[in-house]
Amino acid sequence: MHRFFVIEARRLLPLLFLLVLLVSLSVYDNFFREIPAVAPDEESKNAITFVTADRGDLSAPTSFEVIATMESWTRLRQENSALPDYPFNPAFEYAVSATNSEIESVQVYPQEDGTVQVQVRVLAQPHSYHLVTVEREKVGEQPRWLFLDEKEQIMDEIFSPGEESGAGSKAALADPPQSGGETAGD
Repeated sequence: MHRFFVIEARRLLPLLFLLVLLVSLSVYDNFFREIPAVAPDEESKNAITFVTADRGDLSAPTSFEVIATMESWTRLRQENSALPDYPFNPAFEYAVSATNSEIESVQVYPQEDGTVQVQVRVLAQPHSYHLVTVEREKVGEQPRWLFLDEKEQIMDEIFSPGEESGAGSKAALADPPQSGGETAGD
């Protein structure tokens, strides 16, 4: 005897609907997948993590600033009222500000003379700013900051307080410590 198997269409509609959802989600994931940037091994051993304190739109000339004291942090917040109320602690971190640029990476390279060179790679972003914080422990107390563009050209160079600035120096750390070598929060 032949059994006749009957499938009702109304029972298959929910399964068909779920199949369409699954296919559309797979297609969406393939089109909008973010591929994480992976640094080469040489760069990753010198790379340090940083925290983005804020970013946004700003109309000002391209500039870079390393903030080492609470006074300079307060001055920056007064000049840029759009900055959030970030709990900056100058005893444990530096703040690095880039106007008309986005900070891509921060890498530390110890030098033979005992100083530390901090290379901050930036990408030009008109009418924007990027403010990050970097742990003082990973950078040291006498860093030399180099701001490099995507072509490895030096855009700015900032020397730390107490170090003699060479002819190529364009700026010094914002608000160097007062006599006695103490910084705010010590």
